[in-house]
Amino acid sequence: MTMHRLAISRSVWGLLIIVGLTTNPCQAGSLSWLDEVVQQVMREASVGARSATRAEGQAGRMAGKLFVRESEESLATLATRSDAVARLATKLDEPTEAALRLRFGKLVGQDPEMVRAFAQLAPQERRLVLGMSEAAQKIASRYPGQADTMVRKLGVEGLSAVRAYGDDVAEVLAKEGPDSVEVLRKAGRTGWTFFTEQVLPHKGKLAAAGVFALFLAAPEQFVDSAGRATQYAAEQFASAGVMLAGAVATGAAHGLDQAAAGLMGPYNHPLLRGLLAMVAAAAFLVVIGFPLRVLLQPGRWLLAWPLRIFQTLRPSHGQRRTV
Repeated sequence: MTMHRLAISRSVWGLLIIVGLTTNPCQAGSLSWLDEVVQQVMREASVGARSATRAEGQAGRMAGKLFVRESEESLATLATRSDAVARLATKLDEPTEAALRLRFGKLVGQDPEMVRAFAQLAPQERRLVLGMSEAAQKIASRYPGQADTMVRKLGVEGLSAVRAYGDDVAEVLAKEGPDSVEVLRKAGRTGWTFFTEQVLPHKGKLAAAGVFALFLAAPEQFVDSAGRATQYAAEQFASAGVMLAGAVATGAAHGLDQAAAGLMGPYNHPLLRGLLAMVAAAAFLVVIGFPLRVLLQPGRWLLAWPLRIFQTLRPSHGQRRTV
Protein backbone atom coordinates (compact mmCIF):
# COMPACT_ATOMS: atom_id res chain seq x y z
CA MET A 1 0.00 0.00 0.00
CA THR A 2 2.81 2.34 0.90
CA MET A 3 4.63 1.53 -2.32
CA HIS A 4 1.43 2.20 -4.30
CA ARG A 5 0.98 5.65 -2.70
CA LEU A 6 4.62 6.46 -3.37
CA ALA A 7 4.19 5.55 -7.03
CA ILE A 8 1.10 7.73 -7.34
CA SER A 9 2.88 10.64 -5.66
CA ARG A 10 5.82 10.38 -8.03
CA SER A 11 3.47 10.26 -11.02
CA VAL A 12 1.66 13.39 -9.87
CA TRP A 13 4.88 15.30 -9.32
CA GLY A 14 6.19 14.18 -12.69
CA LEU A 15 3.02 15.40 -14.40
CA LEU A 16 3.26 18.78 -12.65
CA ILE A 17 6.89 19.14 -13.73
CA ILE A 18 5.99 18.34 -17.37
CA VAL A 19 3.11 20.86 -17.31
CA GLY A 20 5.35 23.47 -15.76
CA LEU A 21 8.01 22.96 -18.40
CA THR A 22 5.62 23.06 -21.35
CA THR A 23 3.49 25.98 -20.19
CA ASN A 24 4.61 29.32 -21.63
CA PRO A 25 3.83 32.38 -19.46
CA CYS A 26 3.16 34.27 -22.69
CA GLN A 27 0.33 32.21 -24.13
CA ALA A 28 -0.43 32.35 -27.84
CA GLY A 29 -3.29 34.71 -28.58
CA SER A 30 -2.36 37.13 -25.80
CA LEU A 31 -0.89 40.60 -26.10
CA SER A 32 2.11 39.47 -24.05
CA TRP A 33 2.89 36.85 -26.67
CA LEU A 34 2.64 39.45 -29.45
CA ASP A 35 4.98 41.66 -27.42
CA GLU A 36 7.49 38.82 -27.15
CA VAL A 37 7.34 38.08 -30.89
CA VAL A 38 7.84 41.72 -31.90
CA GLN A 39 10.76 42.13 -29.51
CA GLN A 40 12.49 39.07 -30.96
CA VAL A 41 11.97 40.31 -34.51
CA MET A 42 13.34 43.73 -33.58
CA ARG A 43 16.40 42.19 -31.95
CA GLU A 44 17.12 40.17 -35.06
CA ALA A 45 16.72 43.25 -37.29
CA SER A 46 18.69 45.58 -35.03
CA VAL A 47 21.60 43.21 -34.49
CA GLY A 48 22.24 42.23 -38.09
CA ALA A 49 25.93 41.70 -38.43
CA ARG A 50 26.77 42.91 -34.91
CA SER A 51 28.68 40.75 -32.47
CA ALA A 52 26.93 38.56 -29.89
CA THR A 53 28.05 40.87 -27.10
CA ARG A 54 26.37 43.87 -28.63
CA ALA A 55 23.30 41.76 -29.39
CA GLU A 56 22.93 40.90 -25.69
CA GLY A 57 23.24 44.59 -24.80
CA GLN A 58 20.50 45.44 -27.28
CA ALA A 59 18.27 42.72 -25.81
CA GLY A 60 18.74 44.19 -22.36
CA ARG A 61 17.82 47.67 -23.51
CA MET A 62 14.60 46.35 -25.05
CA ALA A 63 13.43 44.76 -21.78
CA GLY A 64 9.89 45.76 -20.88
CA LYS A 65 6.55 45.76 -22.64
CA LEU A 66 6.13 47.50 -25.96
CA PHE A 67 2.34 47.66 -26.20
CA VAL A 68 1.47 49.36 -22.93
CA ARG A 69 -1.55 51.39 -24.08
CA GLU A 70 -3.27 48.29 -25.47
CA SER A 71 -2.78 46.12 -22.37
CA GLU A 72 -6.54 45.77 -21.77
CA GLU A 73 -7.45 44.82 -25.34
CA SER A 74 -7.55 41.45 -27.07
CA LEU A 75 -5.72 40.51 -30.26
CA ALA A 76 -9.05 40.23 -32.09
CA THR A 77 -10.00 43.82 -31.20
CA LEU A 78 -6.58 45.14 -32.16
CA ALA A 79 -6.69 43.19 -35.42
CA THR A 80 -9.98 44.87 -36.36
CA ARG A 81 -8.52 48.33 -35.72
CA SER A 82 -5.37 47.49 -37.66
CA ASP A 83 -7.35 46.25 -40.66
CA ALA A 84 -9.38 49.48 -40.63
CA VAL A 85 -6.22 51.57 -41.03
CA ALA A 86 -4.98 49.31 -43.82
CA ARG A 87 -8.29 49.52 -45.69
CA LEU A 88 -8.15 53.32 -45.70
CA ALA A 89 -4.76 53.09 -47.36
CA THR A 90 -6.14 50.41 -49.74
CA LYS A 91 -3.33 48.12 -48.57
CA LEU A 92 -5.14 45.38 -46.70
CA ASP A 93 -2.81 42.43 -47.14
CA GLU A 94 -4.63 39.09 -47.24
CA PRO A 95 -2.00 36.47 -48.18
CA THR A 96 -2.67 32.75 -48.21
CA GLU A 97 -2.16 30.65 -45.08
CA ALA A 98 1.00 29.14 -46.53
CA ALA A 99 2.40 32.60 -47.31
CA LEU A 100 1.52 33.84 -43.80
CA ARG A 101 3.38 30.99 -42.13
CA LEU A 102 6.37 31.31 -44.47
CA ARG A 103 6.76 35.04 -43.86
CA PHE A 104 6.33 34.64 -40.10
CA GLY A 105 8.83 31.78 -39.98
CA LYS A 106 11.45 33.98 -41.66
CA LEU A 107 10.84 36.75 -39.15
CA VAL A 108 11.35 34.58 -36.04
CA GLY A 109 14.10 32.40 -37.45
CA GLN A 110 11.80 29.35 -37.74
CA ASP A 111 11.45 29.20 -33.94
CA PRO A 112 9.32 26.04 -33.56
CA GLU A 113 7.34 27.21 -30.51
CA MET A 114 6.46 30.57 -32.04
CA VAL A 115 5.60 29.01 -35.39
CA ARG A 116 3.34 26.47 -33.65
CA ALA A 117 1.65 29.18 -31.57
CA PHE A 118 1.20 31.35 -34.68
CA ALA A 119 -0.62 28.53 -36.45
CA GLN A 120 -3.16 28.34 -33.60
CA LEU A 121 -4.32 31.95 -34.06
CA ALA A 122 -7.41 33.06 -35.97
CA PRO A 123 -6.74 34.35 -39.53
CA GLN A 124 -7.33 37.99 -38.58
CA GLU A 125 -5.01 37.65 -35.57
CA ARG A 126 -2.31 36.07 -37.75
CA ARG A 127 -2.45 39.10 -40.08
CA LEU A 128 -2.10 41.39 -37.07
CA VAL A 129 0.94 39.56 -35.66
CA LEU A 130 2.63 39.41 -39.04
CA GLY A 131 1.87 43.06 -39.81
CA MET A 132 3.13 44.33 -36.44
CA SER A 133 6.28 42.21 -36.75
CA GLU A 134 7.10 43.36 -40.28
CA ALA A 135 6.47 47.02 -39.43
CA ALA A 136 8.66 46.75 -36.32
CA GLN A 137 11.36 45.07 -38.40
CA LYS A 138 11.42 48.03 -40.82
CA ILE A 139 11.66 50.52 -37.95
CA ALA A 140 14.44 48.55 -36.27
CA SER A 141 16.41 48.47 -39.53
CA ARG A 142 15.92 52.18 -40.24
CA TYR A 143 16.28 53.50 -36.68
CA PRO A 144 18.67 51.16 -34.84
CA GLY A 145 19.13 51.97 -31.17
CA GLN A 146 15.86 53.86 -30.82
CA ALA A 147 13.41 51.43 -32.40
CA ASP A 148 12.03 50.09 -29.09
CA THR A 149 11.22 53.61 -27.88
CA MET A 150 9.53 54.43 -31.18
CA VAL A 151 7.45 51.24 -31.17
CA ARG A 152 6.25 51.98 -27.62
CA LYS A 153 5.12 55.43 -28.72
CA LEU A 154 3.54 54.16 -31.94
CA GLY A 155 1.48 51.35 -30.46
CA VAL A 156 -0.61 49.05 -32.60
CA GLU A 157 -2.36 51.79 -34.62
CA GLY A 158 0.91 53.60 -35.28
CA LEU A 159 2.56 50.39 -36.48
CA SER A 160 -0.52 49.72 -38.64
CA ALA A 161 -0.03 53.12 -40.26
CA VAL A 162 3.66 52.38 -40.83
CA ARG A 163 2.71 49.06 -42.38
CA ALA A 164 0.14 50.72 -44.68
CA TYR A 165 1.87 54.00 -45.61
CA GLY A 166 5.58 53.16 -45.26
CA ASP A 167 8.26 53.57 -42.61
CA ASP A 168 8.90 57.20 -43.62
CA VAL A 169 5.88 58.25 -41.49
CA ALA A 170 7.18 56.48 -38.36
CA GLU A 171 9.35 59.28 -36.97
CA VAL A 172 6.64 61.96 -37.08
CA LEU A 173 4.00 59.54 -35.74
CA ALA A 174 6.23 58.61 -32.80
CA LYS A 175 7.02 62.26 -32.05
CA GLU A 176 3.51 63.69 -32.40
CA GLY A 177 1.68 60.84 -30.70
CA PRO A 178 -1.36 58.72 -31.57
CA ASP A 179 -3.49 61.75 -32.53
CA SER A 180 -1.37 62.20 -35.64
CA VAL A 181 -2.59 58.82 -36.93
CA GLU A 182 -5.96 60.54 -37.45
CA VAL A 183 -4.37 62.75 -40.11
CA LEU A 184 -3.56 59.69 -42.22
CA ARG A 185 -6.89 58.09 -41.38
CA LYS A 186 -8.99 61.12 -42.40
CA ALA A 187 -6.90 62.90 -45.05
CA GLY A 188 -4.52 60.26 -46.41
CA ARG A 189 -1.15 61.02 -47.96
CA THR A 190 -2.13 64.47 -49.22
CA GLY A 191 -3.20 65.50 -45.72
CA TRP A 192 -0.01 64.02 -44.28
CA THR A 193 2.15 66.08 -46.67
CA PHE A 194 0.25 69.23 -45.68
CA PHE A 195 0.70 68.25 -42.02
CA THR A 196 4.48 67.84 -42.26
CA GLU A 197 5.19 70.75 -44.64
CA GLN A 198 2.69 73.41 -43.56
CA VAL A 199 1.38 72.59 -40.07
CA LEU A 200 4.35 71.26 -38.08
CA PRO A 201 6.79 74.08 -39.06
CA HIS A 202 4.33 76.56 -37.45
CA LYS A 203 3.09 74.27 -34.68
CA GLY A 204 3.80 76.78 -31.89
CA LYS A 205 1.74 79.61 -33.40
CA LEU A 206 -1.03 77.31 -34.55
CA ALA A 207 -1.28 75.60 -31.17
CA ALA A 208 -1.44 78.92 -29.33
CA ALA A 209 -4.32 80.05 -31.56
CA GLY A 210 -6.15 76.73 -31.26
CA VAL A 211 -5.71 75.97 -34.97
CA PHE A 212 -3.48 72.94 -34.41
CA ALA A 213 -6.24 71.19 -32.45
CA LEU A 214 -8.76 72.09 -35.17
CA PHE A 215 -6.52 70.54 -37.79
CA LEU A 216 -6.06 67.27 -35.89
CA ALA A 217 -9.83 67.05 -35.37
CA ALA A 218 -10.71 67.65 -39.04
CA PRO A 219 -7.66 67.69 -41.37
CA GLU A 220 -9.86 67.09 -44.42
CA GLN A 221 -11.25 70.64 -44.02
CA PHE A 222 -7.79 72.14 -44.43
CA VAL A 223 -6.64 70.37 -47.59
CA ASP A 224 -8.50 68.98 -50.59
CA SER A 225 -7.93 65.64 -52.33
CA ALA A 226 -5.38 67.24 -54.69
CA GLY A 227 -3.27 68.48 -51.78
CA ARG A 228 -4.23 72.16 -52.11
CA ALA A 229 -4.96 74.28 -49.06
CA THR A 230 -8.61 75.26 -48.74
CA GLN A 231 -9.96 78.74 -48.13
CA TYR A 232 -10.87 77.58 -44.63
CA ALA A 233 -7.21 76.66 -44.05
CA ALA A 234 -6.05 80.07 -45.25
CA GLU A 235 -8.45 81.85 -42.92
CA GLN A 236 -7.54 79.72 -39.91
CA PHE A 237 -3.79 80.06 -40.52
CA ALA A 238 -4.19 83.82 -41.00
CA SER A 239 -5.92 84.03 -37.61
CA ALA A 240 -2.72 82.56 -36.12
CA GLY A 241 -0.49 84.97 -38.06
CA VAL A 242 0.67 82.38 -40.62
CA MET A 243 0.39 82.90 -44.37
CA LEU A 244 -0.21 79.82 -46.51
CA ALA A 245 1.75 79.98 -49.75
CA GLY A 246 -0.56 77.60 -51.57
CA ALA A 247 -3.63 79.64 -50.72
CA VAL A 248 -2.34 83.09 -51.80
CA ALA A 249 -3.75 82.94 -55.33
CA THR A 250 -7.08 81.59 -54.16
CA GLY A 251 -7.33 84.23 -51.46
CA ALA A 252 -6.41 87.04 -53.87
CA ALA A 253 -9.02 85.92 -56.40
CA HIS A 254 -11.62 85.64 -53.65
CA GLY A 255 -10.74 89.12 -52.41
CA LEU A 256 -10.96 90.64 -55.89
CA ASP A 257 -14.32 88.99 -56.42
CA GLN A 258 -15.62 90.39 -53.14
CA ALA A 259 -14.31 93.87 -53.98
CA ALA A 260 -15.96 93.81 -57.39
CA ALA A 261 -19.25 92.70 -55.89
CA GLY A 262 -19.10 95.55 -53.39
CA LEU A 263 -18.42 98.17 -56.07
CA MET A 264 -21.07 97.00 -58.51
CA GLY A 265 -23.82 96.36 -56.00
CA PRO A 266 -27.08 95.25 -57.65
CA TYR A 267 -25.46 95.39 -61.14
CA ASN A 268 -23.06 92.62 -60.26
CA HIS A 269 -22.77 90.29 -63.28
CA PRO A 270 -19.98 88.05 -64.60
CA LEU A 271 -19.76 90.00 -67.91
CA LEU A 272 -19.57 93.35 -66.14
CA ARG A 273 -16.99 91.96 -63.72
CA GLY A 274 -14.91 90.78 -66.67
CA LEU A 275 -15.11 94.24 -68.25
CA LEU A 276 -14.10 95.81 -64.96
CA ALA A 277 -11.13 93.46 -64.74
CA MET A 278 -10.02 94.42 -68.26
CA VAL A 279 -10.25 98.13 -67.44
CA ALA A 280 -8.29 97.61 -64.22
CA ALA A 281 -5.61 95.64 -66.08
CA ALA A 282 -5.30 98.33 -68.76
CA ALA A 283 -5.02 101.05 -66.13
CA PHE A 284 -2.29 99.11 -64.38
CA LEU A 285 -0.32 98.75 -67.64
CA VAL A 286 -0.58 102.49 -68.30
CA VAL A 287 0.67 103.25 -64.80
CA ILE A 288 3.76 101.07 -65.24
CA GLY A 289 4.54 102.78 -68.58
CA PHE A 290 3.03 100.48 -71.19
CA PRO A 291 2.35 102.45 -74.45
CA LEU A 292 -1.27 103.58 -74.66
CA ARG A 293 -1.19 103.33 -78.47
CA VAL A 294 -0.55 99.60 -78.25
CA LEU A 295 -3.40 99.14 -75.80
CA LEU A 296 -5.82 101.02 -78.10
CA GLN A 297 -4.76 99.14 -81.23
CA PRO A 298 -7.35 96.31 -80.84
CA GLY A 299 -10.11 98.88 -80.35
CA ARG A 300 -9.04 100.82 -83.44
CA TRP A 301 -9.18 97.63 -85.48
CA LEU A 302 -12.65 96.79 -84.19
CA LEU A 303 -13.91 100.25 -85.15
CA ALA A 304 -12.15 100.25 -88.53
CA TRP A 305 -13.79 97.26 -90.17
CA PRO A 306 -17.43 98.55 -89.87
CA LEU A 307 -16.31 101.86 -91.47
CA ARG A 308 -14.65 100.00 -94.31
CA ILE A 309 -17.79 97.99 -95.00
CA PHE A 310 -19.86 101.19 -95.04
CA GLN A 311 -17.42 102.86 -97.44
CA THR A 312 -17.50 99.93 -99.86
CA LEU A 313 -21.28 99.91 -99.92
CA ARG A 314 -21.71 103.67 -100.36
CA PRO A 315 -20.45 103.97 -104.00
CA SER A 316 -22.83 101.27 -105.18
CA HIS A 317 -25.80 103.25 -103.84
CA GLY A 318 -24.55 106.36 -105.60
CA GLN A 319 -24.27 104.58 -108.92
CA ARG A 320 -27.82 103.28 -108.69
CA ARG A 321 -29.19 106.81 -108.09
CA THR A 322 -27.31 108.12 -111.17
CA VAL A 323 -28.80 105.49 -113.42
